[in-house]
Amino acid sequence: MFKDNDFLYIDYTAKIKDTNEIIDTTIEEEAKKANIFNSEKKYGPQLVILGEHRLVKGLEEALYNFNINEEKTIEVTPDKAYGERDPTKIKIVSLGELKRQGISPYPNMVIRLQDGSLATIKSVSGGRVIIDLNHPYAGKTILYQVKIVKQLQDDKEKISALLERWFGSNPKLNFEITDDKKNVNFNVNKDIFLLEDIQMRKFMLAKDIITFVLPESVVSYTEKYDKSVF
Repeated sequence: MFKDNDFLYIDYTAKIKDTNEIIDTTIEEEAKKANIFNSEKKYGPQLVILGEHRLVKGLEEALYNFNINEEKTIEVTPDKAYGERDPTKIKIVSLGELKRQGISPYPNMVIRLQDGSLATIKSVSGGRVIIDLNHPYAGKTILYQVKIVKQLQDDKEKISALLERWFGSNPKLNFEITDDKKNVNFNVNKDIFLLEDIQMRKFMLAKDIITFVLPESVVSYTEKYDKSVF
């Protein structure tokens, strides 16, 4: 049995119940067999912090009742997955409007609109495009084959996991935690000084550490510049 803020690593494969179509997986071999392999995606056990709500609601709720190395199939109904289908979310937009956004629509194409939402192209006729703003898996019951492969207990391990989340699998930051656990200091390597969105990443890393690991701590970053940097 687990509780809020527990750090878990899980492997899973998700498929549509009615069709057995695999729609997501952390396992590279399964992705290749299902023809959904993405070379830009990192496969392997995924970090989950219980209570963070990064997973669909039904799956996250089920994880609280797992044990380490336990594997189960979880059935998640639409109300706790991607929602029921809403017919009012079928819209008509002009072809020109989508073209101005750099989108050349065709039926069944999934697009991301300017507000960040996903939409599926239902039809293109003349200058009109019918789009479906429901999530592509709205109304679907999802089956998750899930295994919890690891739980992190040590604060340093948890911070390392968060560091990988925000800076990748080979982060150029070393860190120290003071004995009283009131301070966490990162030494920023010159190799990441110009990393895209570095300030946002530093902010989000600090936020996660304070929210999920050491709520009374102060997180700081030390950057050193000398002639070797330039």
